[in-house]
Amino acid sequence: MQHVPYQASDLLTHSSIVHGFFGRVGGVSDGDFASLNINLHNGDDEQNVVENRARIAHAMGIELIVTLRQVHKNDVLVVDEKTENGHQMDAMVTKIPGRLLAIQTADCTPILLADHVSGVIGAVHAGWRSAVAGIVEKTVQAMESLGAKKEHIAAVVGPTIHQANYEVGQEVFDAANAPEFFASSIRPSHYFFDLPGYVLSHLKLSGINTTEALPYDTYALEDQYFSYRRSCHRQDSSWGGQLSVIGLR
Repeated sequence: MQHVPYQASDLLTHSSIVHGFFGRVGGVSDGDFASLNINLHNGDDEQNVVENRARIAHAMGIELIVTLRQVHKNDVLVVDEKTENGHQMDAMVTKIPGRLLAIQTADCTPILLADHVSGVIGAVHAGWRSAVAGIVEKTVQAMESLGAKKEHIAAVVGPTIHQANYEVGQEVFDAANAPEFFASSIRPSHYFFDLPGYVLSHLKLSGINTTEALPYDTYALEDQYFSYRRSCHRQDSSWGGQLSVIGLR
């Protein structure tokens, strides 16, 4: 099977853990979905998406992928041997080997977490709504419920939209209640929001001090990542998505 490139972090690298932040390169889809699109619900051929997901699983060496129906809220799924796909949640944690926790994004912030000492991992989809609602804090708590320790947890923020390309309205500014993560726009009552910085701050407030943010802007790097906002700005109704995955061997 063809090699599929991905980004990784030294913070999560361990003999018991596999992880990867995948982009749009290395798949079989074409057109607006070229080429490693994993979005099943926006017009791509289903067989292409199935093949693309299989390539990601093969690259990680774990064939079972667990996905969510992400709904921009703050519920966390504890994955066990019987867990099926499609739960309406935005994060998941597990201590069960042989499953890839997979977060789908197209600008929102993926977060992968691991405590290799306790053998507990987590994966988070953090859009602004779920971040404001406490998805980071609830994921850390769920990991602790499985035996993880904050001092052992490492967390990595993956490719996401960056502040220069993320203009938001007054609703987001008011909900976040953190003006230090906003810069003024020339449009009244609009701001540029540092979503990855905001997410990192919530990791630190949760007691997670071992963190990293990858420097990849999904909006700006068109050849490497899908971007919902970029597609909207072009009035293009079709866009793909990428996966960020983590699993225990």
